[in-house]
Amino acid sequence: MSIPHQSRPLTRREMLTRSALGLGSIAAADLLSQSGGKALSADMTPGSFLNHVPRAKRIIYIFLEGGLSQLDSYDHKPALEKYAGKSLPDSIRPPEFTFAPQGTVIPSPFDWKHWGNSGTFASDLFPEVNERFIDDLCFIHSLNHKSNDHVTAKRVLHTGVPIEIRPTLGSWLLYGLGSENENLPGYLDITPTDPNRPTAFLPSEFGGTAVDRPDKKNPNLIWENLEAQFGDQERHIDFIQSLNDHYHPVEKEISRMELAFRMQAEAPDLMDFSNESTATQKMYGIGDSHTDEFGRALLLARRFSEAGVRYITVNHATTRYGNLWDQHSELEKGHRGNANAVDKPIAALLHDLKLRGLLDDTLVICGSEFGRTPTFEFFDGITGRHQNGRDHNPHGFTVWLAGAGVKPGFHFGETDDFGYYATKDKVDIHDFHATLLHLMGVDHEDLTYFHGGRDFRLTDVFGNVVKEILS
Repeated sequence: MSIPHQSRPLTRREMLTRSALGLGSIAAADLLSQSGGKALSADMTPGSFLNHVPRAKRIIYIFLEGGLSQLDSYDHKPALEKYAGKSLPDSIRPPEFTFAPQGTVIPSPFDWKHWGNSGTFASDLFPEVNERFIDDLCFIHSLNHKSNDHVTAKRVLHTGVPIEIRPTLGSWLLYGLGSENENLPGYLDITPTDPNRPTAFLPSEFGGTAVDRPDKKNPNLIWENLEAQFGDQERHIDFIQSLNDHYHPVEKEISRMELAFRMQAEAPDLMDFSNESTATQKMYGIGDSHTDEFGRALLLARRFSEAGVRYITVNHATTRYGNLWDQHSELEKGHRGNANAVDKPIAALLHDLKLRGLLDDTLVICGSEFGRTPTFEFFDGITGRHQNGRDHNPHGFTVWLAGAGVKPGFHFGETDDFGYYATKDKVDIHDFHATLLHLMGVDHEDLTYFHGGRDFRLTDVFGNVVKEILS
């Protein structure tokens, strides 16, 4: 006598295995059935934090890692010439902490002149940007915070806090506004030096997706794990299920795999520059050894922002742990070389966005985690060796913005006569973040996430929108 087969529910693995298309059919069914929202916990309402009509739909943040010197780019200080080789006057006291003993004042080694109809006084460090787009730029000369080392300063710039692990501005925006294109991540981090920045208490789906270079021999930027091995899906699901048994629910990983499946229909075309004209690629500096890498990164930023990616950071750093603009020595040589690598691509990006009508609703930001000191630093306090470079200075530095919602050819805030401290219309990081959120249509006080018994927000309990720079 035969024993009848006892029916039981199929496991997820079995369902995927028996399905003709496996994960692809699951993703396809999901695409057909869903209304566009994400599967979220009850206390999350992403996409619902739009407070007012946004001036910007997207942000491209050009991050010059290491510390662009405001004193050698856009914050001219005649006192540096007057006090060259002398100590700072008693009225300007250096902060308690610096990385090396401070020497005497050094003037800027660059040539300065008035540029554009706005008459902006700037150095010749970025000639193409200044010649063509200086009248489009909105400068904040008084950005400041208290973190003097790269790690905590970058964390402050991106998350608002120096030590705690908190979500980045990009993660907050993705959580607050949702994604414009369900086939692509809403937050891209191009050529990051700090890959996989944690989302802290926000779910991991709101993290930045890294786009990097595989090696120096391959100029094309890559999207890690984009080429998912769907043919081996059973083993993949088995592995995920094993994690599920011991650590956490599997649904979020399945969601990521579904996104990866959808990305395969759109992302590869966006990363393929073959449909860009030779003139466009040349404009970005692609093919020129000095500008090729950053030109590719910025062209990719334009293509993905046009496709609906809401927040993109583009980092200028050649190595994963490099701080390119950190000129403690050889200031002129280092800054000149770095600027030559980014000036043409940045000008191309601004031109391209303008040409396509995208600059009207795209906010472009360019700056570093801090600026530089007006004095040179010694190699050490014993030998007194002259380094001919500037130390870190988070107390008053410059960032520029262009595009949606900001006044073109405008300058806000001032530093002291030596460019050491912000003195007029000071803008701290929370003010800066509040302003960026405002431009994206979000009230920084309303964008909260409940965690650990209280509501968190990007600006903590601080921050005021810098209304003076708004157009």
